[in-house]
Amino acid sequence: MHNYLEAIHLYDGRVADFVGSKDSLTCVTLNDPSNLMKQGHHNKDKVPIFTKRGKVLYDSENYMDMVEKLRPDMYIILSDGDTNMTSSNKRVSKAVENTVSFNQRCIERHKKSEKLKDAFVIAPIAGGYCVKSRKQCLELLSPNEPDVQGYLIDGLHNNGPEVELISFSEVKPIVDYVISKLPPGKLRAIQGCWSPLNIIKLVNSGIDIFDTSYCRILTERSAALTFAIDAGEASESYEINLRHGKFSEDFQPVLKECKCVACQGYSRAYIHHLLTVQELLGSVLIMVHNIHHMLRFFQKIRDSVREDKLNELEDRVAAQIKLLHCHKEQLASSELSRNSTE
Repeated sequence: MHNYLEAIHLYDGRVADFVGSKDSLTCVTLNDPSNLMKQGHHNKDKVPIFTKRGKVLYDSENYMDMVEKLRPDMYIILSDGDTNMTSSNKRVSKAVENTVSFNQRCIERHKKSEKLKDAFVIAPIAGGYCVKSRKQCLELLSPNEPDVQGYLIDGLHNNGPEVELISFSEVKPIVDYVISKLPPGKLRAIQGCWSPLNIIKLVNSGIDIFDTSYCRILTERSAALTFAIDAGEASESYEINLRHGKFSEDFQPVLKECKCVACQGYSRAYIHHLLTVQELLGSVLIMVHNIHHMLRFFQKIRDSVREDKLNELEDRVAAQIKLLHCHKEQLASSELSRNSTE
């Protein structure tokens, strides 16, 4: 929203009205989880964001100024999330120190704000992949526990497409530890474009809420989700890339039986054509389908949790992802053989 800062300051209303989605739940974060964060741009008591006009530094005060102006339903407190698996102990320690400092200042401001009195507050937990640092962050944040309604496990990655490739086994020890130490009854969130299989595993670990960055990452590579969600549901593959020439004369919908606007009104061939001529509508239709498919997927997760069948859903999705990887390996092998022959 920083790119629209001038308009936001002139606008007297909630962010939901500003973006024309007044019936939607709104959440403010410093960074878009689908964008890769630039590392190493650290300043004392400030966090950088990178806009169309260059680097902009946010501290607790101007961040809360923005949150107050937007008046979202929920927001994530400012944090230093610039850590990942390769971060040094010094960087992780600094991230914890900064995050705790931001938390205290933002909570103080929140308690004085009339505009944010009904906002749902989510506190980030920093510490990278160091259990000791996570423990320290949790302990230092505990005095503010009555003033927050949820927690975000931050600092596992630097956002962007790379999150899709993270192995769950790498993040599981930290996620399990943090979840085990959180106060009961508080929302537990995580950001990033996690794959559907990792989403199921994270739900099994206790995560409650995710963002939609996975849908954007898929759409940017022209991929549409087609994996089977319900048992007995037919599916030719986990996902399809509609830029591929084989779809140029494929006049069936992206996914048979899908009820989204894209599948009800457009064919794979038409979307392929739109992508080929670089019409924006092509990406819009893929995004519409992917969001619809993920909403169905999350509904299935909720149903599976209630029915104690989440492991069945995990096995079904895992089997389809395994087939996708096998197919990609076969294509790579065929391409290698062809190049060797030539």
